[in-house]
Amino acid sequence: MLPKIEQEFETFQYHLESTEWQTNLPTFQLNTSKKSPTSPKVSVIIANFNNAPYLNKMMDSLMDQTIGLEHLQIMFIDDKSTDNSLEIIMPYLDKYQSVEIYALDENTGGAHGPRNIGILNARGEYLVFLDVDDWYDLEALGYLSQLLDASGDDFAVSGLVQSKNGEISLKSKPYFYDGDFKNRSIQDLPSEFYGWLGPQAIMVRRSLVIDNNLHFVNQRVADDVTFFYEAMRFAKTITQGSRLTTYLNRDADNVGLSKAINRQFMISWLRALSYINQTFPDDMSKERFLARRVEWLVYDFCLKRGTGYNFSKNRLKDFKEQMDLYLGHLDFDLSRYFRSDPRVISWEYLQNNDINGLYWFVQLQSVRFLMYYKLGFKEHTKGNYYFPTLLPKVPKVRLSAFAKALSFSKITNTCTIEVHGRETVTGFETRNLKDIYYSVQKLPFKKISDNIYEVTLPDDFKNDKERLTVVFGNYVEIGI
Repeated sequence: MLPKIEQEFETFQYHLESTEWQTNLPTFQLNTSKKSPTSPKVSVIIANFNNAPYLNKMMDSLMDQTIGLEHLQIMFIDDKSTDNSLEIIMPYLDKYQSVEIYALDENTGGAHGPRNIGILNARGEYLVFLDVDDWYDLEALGYLSQLLDASGDDFAVSGLVQSKNGEISLKSKPYFYDGDFKNRSIQDLPSEFYGWLGPQAIMVRRSLVIDNNLHFVNQRVADDVTFFYEAMRFAKTITQGSRLTTYLNRDADNVGLSKAINRQFMISWLRALSYINQTFPDDMSKERFLARRVEWLVYDFCLKRGTGYNFSKNRLKDFKEQMDLYLGHLDFDLSRYFRSDPRVISWEYLQNNDINGLYWFVQLQSVRFLMYYKLGFKEHTKGNYYFPTLLPKVPKVRLSAFAKALSFSKITNTCTIEVHGRETVTGFETRNLKDIYYSVQKLPFKKISDNIYEVTLPDDFKNDKERLTVVFGNYVEIGI
C-alpha cells in the first residue's frame, strides 16, 4: 500500500484497532430530562448543526413513538450551532422524559463528531442514528427493535421513504421489496442493496459497535456508509422488515442537504472505498458494495455536469488517476452490476485510458439524453430502443427500459404490451395511486414473443386511479 494512502487512513481515523477517535472529541455541556431510563432499549443518536427549521418535526416523531419514551434514550448532540437550535430543543427537557442534550464546546466539522460522542455515551441495547431533517413513523423504533429481538441479528433494515416536495418514493427498494428476512447472509444481498446504506431505516446492536470499535471516520463524506458497511461485515447476517419506518427529507428548500459534489467529495469516497477494499477479503458482498458505490462515482464524475467539479477533460483524467491510485487493479468486473449503458460505456473508456473518447462520448450523450427526454426522439433497432445515434462512431446506448400498451380487449380484459429493457421482465403489477406501496396486485401474464406480453387486468382496474407497471430484474420498474 502506498505510504500516502496509509497516512490518510491514520489522519482520518479509519483504523478499527485504534482508539484515537475517542480522544480527539470535544467536551460538552449535558442537560437532561428529570427522568431517563438507566437501561433503555434504544438509544437515538441525533447530530445537529444549524438545522433549526426541521427540529420540531423530527423530535415530535420521537416523542410519540409507540415503544414509549421510558424505553428510549433521545440523544440530541449539538455541534456548536450558531442558529437557535438549542432554544428549540430545550423545552423538550421539561415536557418529556428521556431527552438528553449534549452541547459541544467546539465544532467538529461534520456529523462524525457528534455521532461518535453518541456512541460513547449511549446506554441502549440498540442504536439508531437519526438525521435532524428526517423523521420516523410512530411505530418505527418498536418495530425495528422487535425484529432484532426475534432474530438475534445485530443489524436490521426496513422500508425507507424519500419525501421530496410532498411526493414520496422508495429510496432503497431492496430494503422493502425483498420482504421479511432474518439471519440473511450479507453475501446473498443484491448489489442494489448497497446503493444507500445511510443511517436511515437501520438499527444496530450496541455491543456490535463497542466490541469492534466501530466509529465514524473523521471526514464529512462517506463516513456513514463506511460505518454501516463495517457493521454489516462484523454482523455477517442481517434482519429485514417489510414495513416503511423512516422518512428521508429531500425537499428542494432543505438547507441541510450537501450539494458539494466536488473534488474533495471524490477523494473522500475513494479513500473510504480503498479502506474497505484493503480491510475485508474479496467476496460477493465486497464486490457488490464496491460496484454500487463506484457506479455512482462514475455517474458523478464522468456523466454528471452540474456539480462543484466542472466537467472537462481534466476532470475525467483526474478521476481516472485517483481511481487507479486508491483502488488499483481489482480482480472482479464491477461494471457487470452497473444499471445503465452510459455508465458501463464510461467505465470501458476509463479501463482503456481513453480520456478523449470518454469526453466526446459524454458530450454526445448529453445531447442524446435531451433529445429523448425533451423531444421524445429514439431509435428502434434489433428488438431494442436506443437514444438517437447522431454519430455512428460513438457507441449506441440503449434505453434502460421502455414499455407501451398496444391494444386492449374488453372481452378478455387483457392488455397487449410491448416491453424493452436491459433487465429481464419479472412481472406486471397494478398499484393504487393513493397507496402505491401497500396496494400492489401482481397480474397474470404470458409472453407472446420476444418483446410482446399479454397481461390480464383486474376486473375493477381504473386507469385514472391505478398505475399499471412492468417490473424488471434488479428492482427496475416503469409505468405503462
